[in-house]
Amino acid sequence: MRNNENENSGAKKTVNPLGTAPVGRLLLQYAIPSIISTLIASLYNMVDQMFIGQRIGFLGNAATTVAYPLTFLCGAMTLLFSNGSSVNFNICNGRGERDEALHFAGAGLTLLAAEGIFTAALVLLFTPWFVNLFGATDQVYPYALTYMKLVAPGLPFLALTSGGTLLIRSDGSPRYALICSMSGVALNFVLDYLFLFPMNMGIAGAALATVMGQVLSALMVAAYMLRFRTGRLRREHFAVSGSRFRQITSIGAAGSLNQAAMLVMNLVLNSSLRYYGSQSVYGGSEALAAAGVVTKVNFLFYSTIIGCSIGGQPIMGFNFGARNYERVKQTAYLVFTYAFVIGAVETACFWLFPEQILRLFGDSAGGYQAFALRYMHEFMLLIILAGVLPVAMNAMVSIRQPLKGVIISLSKQLVLIVLLLILPRFLGIDGILIAGPVADLMVAIAAFIVIRSAFSRLGKTPAAG
Repeated sequence: MRNNENENSGAKKTVNPLGTAPVGRLLLQYAIPSIISTLIASLYNMVDQMFIGQRIGFLGNAATTVAYPLTFLCGAMTLLFSNGSSVNFNICNGRGERDEALHFAGAGLTLLAAEGIFTAALVLLFTPWFVNLFGATDQVYPYALTYMKLVAPGLPFLALTSGGTLLIRSDGSPRYALICSMSGVALNFVLDYLFLFPMNMGIAGAALATVMGQVLSALMVAAYMLRFRTGRLRREHFAVSGSRFRQITSIGAAGSLNQAAMLVMNLVLNSSLRYYGSQSVYGGSEALAAAGVVTKVNFLFYSTIIGCSIGGQPIMGFNFGARNYERVKQTAYLVFTYAFVIGAVETACFWLFPEQILRLFGDSAGGYQAFALRYMHEFMLLIILAGVLPVAMNAMVSIRQPLKGVIISLSKQLVLIVLLLILPRFLGIDGILIAGPVADLMVAIAAFIVIRSAFSRLGKTPAAG
């Protein structure tokens, strides 16, 4: 009798709520921390944009739009090392190989620091070239040059924070990782106000506020590494062997490739806005500023969708492993529903409160406001469909079809790049505005077909990448 009771109690202990708890409740439980984390990243960009717009005007906003591709340049390199080191850290910890896990953590931190320093040096050495490459007009050039020169030294701290917080989460301290990121945003917010208003430091003040926020977050990450839960990080753990380098980069390549595609897409978009905007009634600088502001607002909503899709990943992955395929589909379709609702709210905001949104970012003179309204209503026309992309990508990764996930994640950037290179040649600035909804529609249809096809075969054929 006692043996049976022990067996029953042991069985109860092994029941994982991922396989039994209501999907809606589980999704909220897992999605909310992810949403907060992704929102913090978007707030970093929004805070600068709002204060700069209020104090400097649309030329300041255009300058941050020109500098925005730096985020993807650094992100492409950072994800190459951060994702790979944290995944390998988790795998080794799961196997009980703690020392090897520490080697991956240390190697990842070394690579992140080296990458950040290299990227910062590259940008500082060739700042004028990067400013022109990223699409600055003559009006915007001095603002963008100042801003990029001052934010470049912060790139090593940004890399350490981005990669370090992933390792901190993997080490079992997600709350501290969140505090690291939130502290930097809070300091950036306070310093933006102080530097731009009482101290009247202009675009340089905004750049310094950003860097100081990044430094604070990086210092908090470094402080945690001194008391790593898995074990003490010693000097030898920071060495990078060829084998570990290959294991780290092989896993991080997919995320890095996606960031690289976003970098290229932003370069093409900025160049198109500069060239065709200058030939239109709006002006090149005005078009750059307007698109940048609307994009930052869009990313606030889009990051919420990304957070939802990340939250659904462990639920789908667990139930795929447990062969509970109906629950996998139920989770995916619920995340799709949330994504559509968030997209609908964003669309409603763009149509009902466009001028109020623009007012948050400073003056709304002439061509700037006119083009911003068109960008909201035309380029973002089918933004309700954009959520299909991250949800489908994470769903494919969860059911062990990562190659399809990578293809889905790259599709929007690739389609948009092609459309931006073709349509404006015939339609001018209107071609840029048409490219947005056409890309959203094409990619959403393709992603939905892929996900429906994959789900219809669940349990019937072996999963293939």
